Amino acid sequence: MSVGRRIWPVEGDPLRRNPSRAAQARPAAPGIERFMWYFMRLSGVVLVLLALGHMLIMHVLVQLTGEEINFAFVTSRWGSPFWRIYDLLLLVLALIHGVNGARIIIGDYIVRGGLRGLLIGVLLATAFVWLLLGLVVILTFDPATAPANIGPFS
Repeated sequence: MSVGRRIWPVEGDPLRRNPSRAAQARPAAPGIERFMWYFMRLSGVVLVLLALGHMLIMHVLVQLTGEEINFAFVTSRWGSPFWRIYDLLLLVLALIHGVNGARIIIGDYIVRGGLRGLLIGVLLATAFVWLLLGLVVILTFDPATAPANIGPFS
């Protein structure tokens, strides 16, 4: 005889009052919800690979070679289109993945339409500003005209 609460609640279990929509099965109706359901799974896999590559390069290989991560390192790295696309993809996928997860959480806990709409609107506006700033920095950065010693860590 087991004592305590079940670890794996079954469907319809009162202990599982508000399951996250992210944990539910694929939406049956086509549309934005189904697209975002697929996007979360695919972007999660790609993000794991990109983040592991970023950690390996920036925090393991740089330490092993004795280099220092500074403005000059980033300038030399962003001189290659590969690293710009890599960082751009990491930025875009991580931001959209995180914002969609926050949108799902807001939908799980805020039932009222007005407050829910306001919070999602603020979330999307904030995400748009950060995405735009990140895109501007990555796309307009010119390593050829960047000064060698600039910034607080140089």
